[in-house]
Amino acid sequence: MIQPDKYILSASILAADFSNLSNNIKDLKKFGCKEIHYDVMDGEFVEEISMGPIILNSIKKHIDLPVDVHLMVKNPEKNVEQFSKLNVEVITFHYESTNDHKSIIELIKSKNIKVGVAINPSTNVEKIFDYIESIDRVLVMCVNPGFSGQKFHDESLIKVSKIRNFIDNNLSSFIDIGVDGGVNKLNIQDCLNAGANIFVSGSSIFWNGDVKSNIMSLQKSLEGKK
Repeated sequence: MIQPDKYILSASILAADFSNLSNNIKDLKKFGCKEIHYDVMDGEFVEEISMGPIILNSIKKHIDLPVDVHLMVKNPEKNVEQFSKLNVEVITFHYESTNDHKSIIELIKSKNIKVGVAINPSTNVEKIFDYIESIDRVLVMCVNPGFSGQKFHDESLIKVSKIRNFIDNNLSSFIDIGVDGGVNKLNIQDCLNAGANIFVSGSSIFWNGDVKSNIMSLQKSLEGKK
């Protein structure tokens, strides 16, 4: 059973109101988020283009939470070098973005940064088992990456369960499992029960501007409250 102190609600600021971003970020910590999820998209690995290192550098002064940089990019080596200079806690790259997973893992670790590996809905979870012991977290994409507000893929829960069972039965260390995409108050406890302990949410936190109420709603769902 995952203990409550290991739950991490990670706010995807791509869905935030950028005209009010500094206040949004302050509210995240104030009302219980424990991490900032920073999506980077290059227009090649996914169709959309989003924030890069320059934007993160400019808003970092407002951030008093750990930052997970989620690289949705081809050939992530260059981006690892760029973001490693910005005092981030985690860099997550996509399994599908490279054929040299070991080198990317070693590169991130050499920067004293935690390593995450994300897998798309079409990727079999078994593909990451050979090197899962050398990473810090797995990020299960519950939608096809690149767009906010998509519907949650229920089959993602099976993937989470398979990964958690593999970790529990084969590894001595605890490895985080995150879910990203379509996570909301209706499915977040299902994700927890499947074995996830990091819950990335953008639209469900920021959609109506009421960050406090939205975070509290997600927390209540995690605790099994109505």
